[in-house]
Amino acid sequence: MIQRNRWHRGFVPVPSSFRSKRFCCGYEFGKDQGATGQRAGHRAPRTVARGFMRLRTLCRLLALVPVGFGLAPLGQALGAAAELGVRHRIDVMVSAEPDAPVLSRLKGAKGELSFTVRLSANSKESKFFGMLRPSFPDIVVPDGAGKPLVQQTKLWEEEVCHQRRGLPKVTVTQLGGHFGEGEGRIEISAINRHIGVLVPPDELTPGIKLDPGSDSFGVFLAFRAQTRNSRLNVDLKIYPIDCFL
Repeated sequence: MIQRNRWHRGFVPVPSSFRSKRFCCGYEFGKDQGATGQRAGHRAPRTVARGFMRLRTLCRLLALVPVGFGLAPLGQALGAAAELGVRHRIDVMVSAEPDAPVLSRLKGAKGELSFTVRLSANSKESKFFGMLRPSFPDIVVPDGAGKPLVQQTKLWEEEVCHQRRGLPKVTVTQLGGHFGEGEGRIEISAINRHIGVLVPPDELTPGIKLDPGSDSFGVFLAFRAQTRNSRLNVDLKIYPIDCFL
């Protein structure tokens, strides 16, 4: 006799009153079949269930094949994005405030400027630390505050692409020069404030943060160093340039 509690998972036991009139896979369940018919009828549902489970597993594996091929380009794209690095470029520009003495007294006069910039780029690939000392001779004082004394010029640029580890640290520490000749000559000598030293008359205040922007070279962050008495501005633009590692 078939034990009721041994039915295969997924099949619902049928009351005994209906078994003699039901067929499954060519086998009739009933008392007149004998022991052999009962055993064959009991094995048939298990065989069908196993075949169905194998077919379902095969269908699932086949369904995963296009998914795997579809994820391959995505993985390559993510790998390419992970290899994106950065290098930096720093430009400088010098201008005068509207109330600067050189604009009110020496329009059209010639002069020269030089300054010192302390730069620290701590990426493993660059490892740069030092002083940059650009100089600009033959400056002509413009006739208005809207025009710069020194046009935007590249000060420094990284040659090696590296991972993104923040911006280089750049500080203008000194500005010097002169404009005009004779009695109307104006000397420029501005330095930073230092601990234990008297505040200089023409103090140079670095690190004034300006609004970020963009131009033909790309997006940039801008910082200004301004002199107190001579009213000159040294603007530094830092450009992060995307590159591949």
